[in-house]
Amino acid sequence: MKTFLLKSIWLASFPFMPLVLPQALYVKRSTLRLPEATGPRTFNDPQSAPLSLLHVGESTVAGVGVNEIKQGFTHHLAQSLAYHKNIDVNDVAYHVCGENGIRLDALNDHISDLPNGFDVALVTMGVNDCSKFTSLKKWHNNIHTCIKALKQKTHGPIFFTQVPPMADFPALPFPIKNILGLRATLLDKELQKICLNYDQVYHLNIDVPLEDNMMARDGYHPSAKGYETWAQLIAPSILEKR
Repeated sequence: MKTFLLKSIWLASFPFMPLVLPQALYVKRSTLRLPEATGPRTFNDPQSAPLSLLHVGESTVAGVGVNEIKQGFTHHLAQSLAYHKNIDVNDVAYHVCGENGIRLDALNDHISDLPNGFDVALVTMGVNDCSKFTSLKKWHNNIHTCIKALKQKTHGPIFFTQVPPMADFPALPFPIKNILGLRATLLDKELQKICLNYDQVYHLNIDVPLEDNMMARDGYHPSAKGYETWAQLIAPSILEKR
């Protein structure tokens, strides 16, 4: 769907926002709150490993939905990258910087404090900027800031996973899921457009199935199987561009 039409539909939904506010408050109160995963957020030495990954983002990077970081998205991605390169997973290093509930502007404040010299950087963001209604202009500016900051941390490509399709989240009821789904699509369209303006910056437009076994108990975050599938789907695209 064209961006102009999506924006028109979004503007047309404004009069109905007061009607869904009570539902939004109920969902916020009733949704199961899961903690961030435990365990080390650095795996192997990024300075000496043949392949190193910096992964920054929100709750999915922090491993919400699983118990340990090694059950989460980043570690499964390290395993998938190693498999496709025909190397041992211990030849892959990563550093995770993820926080539950964070928006992109706050994430950008942390990037300067991260280590340097990674082969690849991956950004997984969008749900919180969507659900907290970050403006498109601010989202646009924050993406540019994020890219410029990450270019100081990696000598290789930067990848953004797509903004998750919130209309498909099992925890969200109608009609709020449709409103947030529309907003997520708008944010993702803007993200795609910006990535095209940079060398070695890519948008990973890969749909992850959201069946029951792919989702954690909260119906909002991936399960270990969901993280594994997501990692397996994006690993070939990352290696293709590296």
